[in-house]
Amino acid sequence: MINWNESEVLIDRKSKFQGRATIIKPGQDINKLLEDLVANDKSLQKASHKTMHAWRTGTEDVKLGKINPTNQGMSDCGESGAGVRIMTLLERSHLINVLVVVTRWYGGTALGPARFRHITTVAVESLRNGGFLKVEGDDHEKTTKKKSKKKK
Repeated sequence: MINWNESEVLIDRKSKFQGRATIIKPGQDINKLLEDLVANDKSLQKASHKTMHAWRTGTEDVKLGKINPTNQGMSDCGESGAGVRIMTLLERSHLINVLVVVTRWYGGTALGPARFRHITTVAVESLRNGGFLKVEGDDHEKTTKKKSKKKK
């Protein structure tokens, strides 16, 4: 059984977005993972865009601190440009051996470019929930310091 790390559901003008991330192994059948995900989740079966996704596998040279991606793939699942956004997130974060899936339930109102922000937001949250990305603890301190400086 796959351990999916889920984001909260983000809602904008009745459209809903949710991200999921999981560890994968080189050579693993991504299509089978996606089919199983949808088959085992009734709410996903009702989604307009069920499995916008990106994945990368590879190796890490710990001594050199270098990531060596060996295989990758993505799909827009009907939301043109979504797969590229998720893949870019994985590449910029230097992540391998991970699959990120974003689901959208269309709410009847076109969101324009905001939909890509939402796709990225829920993808990042699912990666953080899975421990793939570190949560920046310093950001809160910086924000607090800025606010306290403004008060003076």
